Amino acid sequence: MQSNERLKDYCRQAAEQIRWKRARPAVMRELEQHLQDQQEAYMEQGHGQEQAARMAIEQMGDAREVGQALDWAHRPQTPWFLLLAMMAFLVLGAALQVALTRQMAPLASYAVAAGLFALGYFGDISLLGKHAMEIYLGVLAFAAVLLIGAEPVAGAAVFHLNPISLYLCYLALVFPAAYGLFLYGMKGLGARGILLSVLGYLPFALILLMVPTLSGLLIYSASTGVMLAAAIRKNWFGAKQGHPVLKIVAPVLLPAGALAVAFLSVGENRLQVFLNPGQDAADTGLIYCRLREAVAQAVFWGEGNADLSVIPDLSENYALLYGIQKFGLGTFAALMLLVLAFGVFGVIRAMRQRSMLGTLLVLAATLTVTLQAFVYAYANMGYGLWGTLSFPFLSRGTTALQLDALLLGLMLGALRTGAWVRDPQQPQRTIRFLRIER
Repeated sequence: MQSNERLKDYCRQAAEQIRWKRARPAVMRELEQHLQDQQEAYMEQGHGQEQAARMAIEQMGDAREVGQALDWAHRPQTPWFLLLAMMAFLVLGAALQVALTRQMAPLASYAVAAGLFALGYFGDISLLGKHAMEIYLGVLAFAAVLLIGAEPVAGAAVFHLNPISLYLCYLALVFPAAYGLFLYGMKGLGARGILLSVLGYLPFALILLMVPTLSGLLIYSASTGVMLAAAIRKNWFGAKQGHPVLKIVAPVLLPAGALAVAFLSVGENRLQVFLNPGQDAADTGLIYCRLREAVAQAVFWGEGNADLSVIPDLSENYALLYGIQKFGLGTFAALMLLVLAFGVFGVIRAMRQRSMLGTLLVLAATLTVTLQAFVYAYANMGYGLWGTLSFPFLSRGTTALQLDALLLGLMLGALRTGAWVRDPQQPQRTIRFLRIER
């Protein structure tokens, strides 16, 4: 039964007492539904509609007092531990880069990263949901333009626009979040939505193959596979999701296919050198040998005695190796356990979100940052088969630093508001080339 104006006016008066404006729509819906249930109960007892509405309001109490009580309960839930950890990593990363480069220039990049984090943290994530497909297509078009205008530098695509040089491998950090918005646009489309989600994965994967960045492709594919599995698990595609085999194969296909492509791209000779770098220590296996020797000369606690001057691009590609030599393998192990705990915590919190949008954003940020850190760590230990991107906040790389900061800002923003903010209502429109009718 539709609520009459008396109930709606009561709900508006109560909602006006709630200072957090983003929570007002959800509170009004819940309060109005509760009043409607009470009204129906009184009508079943023989009371008229208007009288039942008046009795439901009287039973609830004064609107201002109810609103003040709801205001106390509906407040942003600041994730203090993650927020403080994020700040600590920003400060630690800035100090580490100043020590490695012996310059103050990295501080400017970290200041911009802090601003992007604040933008994601305090921003309204519901805007992403309202324009999910436009953002996905915009990111895809932007990446395609960068790829067309890029130049090959040391085997990687780099887009130059003085004074900026953008390494396109770092697009892998933003692609999972963009794909999450694509998944959000597939909500309620059943088996067709699952099939379109597999197709929606392909453009970004092809771009990463053309860059090329195999580590970026694996991070993107693993993240999207988990997000697709979560969407199927939570039945976001609707009751008609198709054959059970489709629900199993679709999310597994993405990372499995990427892993197969990555192994096929390596080649037998490089794989042999990776497994036994000593057989080509003067050429391809040289960096593997130096990295593994440096790790072998580290101690569990304290400073090692390896010569890091023979390691190229230390501040960018091997910042963790510097930490291993400076503070010991025990500190490195503690750091990676902290990253693992962050990943597990993030996935658990993501699956507890009340909204599809919040779940997908938290999953995208958590998986991207965690996998990025472990890929970087393996490379620093001398076991990086497919290259690396960066270690979040600790290694040098302006683009990666700022994208990671924005991702974690969105993640913590979703955790901060996710308890009370629901999915925004998607606008009615038709995207003809996808045949998605709203």
